[in-house]
Amino acid sequence: MQFVWRPSAGSVIALLLTLLAGCQHGGPPALPKSRPASSIAKSEFSAPTTKPGERAGVAVYVDDQLMLDYKPESALVNKQTVVTHPKFPVIDVHCHWSLKQDPQQLLRAMDKLGEERAVNLSGGFGPDLDKMLAACQAASKERLLVFCNLDFSHIDDPTFATDVVKYLEAAHAKGAAGLKVFKNLGLTVKDKSGKRVAVDDPRLDPAWEACGRLHMPVLIHSSDPSAFFKPIDRNNERWMQLQRHPDWDFARPGFPTYEQVLDEHTRMIGRHPNTVFISAHLANSGEDLGKLSKWLDTYPNLFVDISGRVPELGRQPYSGRKFLIKYQDRVCFGTDRYPGRIDQPRELIYYRYLETDDEYFDYYDNPFPTEGDWRIYGAYLPDLVLKKIYHDNAARALRGLKPT
Repeated sequence: MQFVWRPSAGSVIALLLTLLAGCQHGGPPALPKSRPASSIAKSEFSAPTTKPGERAGVAVYVDDQLMLDYKPESALVNKQTVVTHPKFPVIDVHCHWSLKQDPQQLLRAMDKLGEERAVNLSGGFGPDLDKMLAACQAASKERLLVFCNLDFSHIDDPTFATDVVKYLEAAHAKGAAGLKVFKNLGLTVKDKSGKRVAVDDPRLDPAWEACGRLHMPVLIHSSDPSAFFKPIDRNNERWMQLQRHPDWDFARPGFPTYEQVLDEHTRMIGRHPNTVFISAHLANSGEDLGKLSKWLDTYPNLFVDISGRVPELGRQPYSGRKFLIKYQDRVCFGTDRYPGRIDQPRELIYYRYLETDDEYFDYYDNPFPTEGDWRIYGAYLPDLVLKKIYHDNAARALRGLKPT
C-alpha cells in the first residue's frame, strides 16, 4: 500500500528541516509532526515483518507530496526464465550452517537444487569442530565438507606459531577440507596490546604456509563492500542495508580504511604463493572489476567466489559477463547460505543470472532489497564457462591446486 501525504506550507518547511537533520546525522528522517509515525498503519510502510529494521523502503517527495515505500513496477515486457535446476552439478564453496541444521535435510535440499557438494565454512575449532565434522561425515563425507576456523585469542603466546600448525595438521587429519578466515581479521581482532591484527600480520604466516603444505585451501573474507566504509548519508547506495546492520558501519573511528584492509589481503596472498586462497565475495571488489582483474593477473594462487556479489555483477551486464568469461578458471560458485534456507534464498536467482539473458530482474527473493536498490541482468554464460564456475574450479581449489 502506498501513502501520499499533502501537507500544509508549514509542514513542508518542517519536512525539509527533518530531512536535512536526518541526512546530517546519517539516519532516517522522522515524519513531520502533522502526521506522526504512530498514526500510520504498519502496512503503509512495507510488508509486515517481525524483524527490527526491515520495515524500510524508499521515500520520494515532489513539491508538497511525499510518498513512502515507493516501489514502481516496471512496464517492460520482457522474458522471464524460471531456472529450477542448474545445467551442471554445483559445488557451493560458501555455506554456513550450525549443528541445528539436520544434515539429512541439507542433503535433500542439495538434491533438489542440483548441488553435488556444499562447504560449511562455520566449522569452528576445538570441540565444536569435532562435533561438526562428526555430524557431517556421518551423513555424507563426500558431499558435506567442513572448513575449520582459527582462534586468534592466543596470537600473543610465544608458542602460537607451533600451536597453530599442530592444530591445522590435526584438523586436516580429522577431515577438515580447508580453513575459513572471517572478516574480523583485519577489522576487529586485536592482540593483548590493543593493536589491530592486520590480515598480513607475520605471526599468521605459519598458518598460511601449513595450509599450502597440507593442500588445504584458505577461504578468506577481508574487508567488506566499499559503501560500508563511507558515511551513512544520502549518497551511500547501501543506506538501507546499513540501517538494518549498523554494526557493518566501518566509517566509524577506530577502523582501518577499505583500501588498507585489501592491501593487507593481497600482500598476504602474494607472500604465500604455494597456498591456494579463495577470496570471498569477489574479494569485496565487485564494484571495481578492473582492480580485481589486476589482482587475479598478479596472484596465480588466487580464486574468488561470487557469494553475495551477484547483485554487483548483474548490475553491470557487459563488464560482469566479460569478467566471468575472462577469468572462467578463477571464479567459484557460492551463496553464503545453507542449502534449503528459506529466508533470502539465492540459488535459483544465481542460476538465472549465470544461465539466462533475462533483463532487469530482482536479485533478491524477499520483500526488500538486501544490498542496494537496483536490478540485474543475466550473464548467459557459455556452457564451458558455466561448468567451470559451477563445479570444476571449486573441485580444483578444494584439492589445494592452483588454477591451470
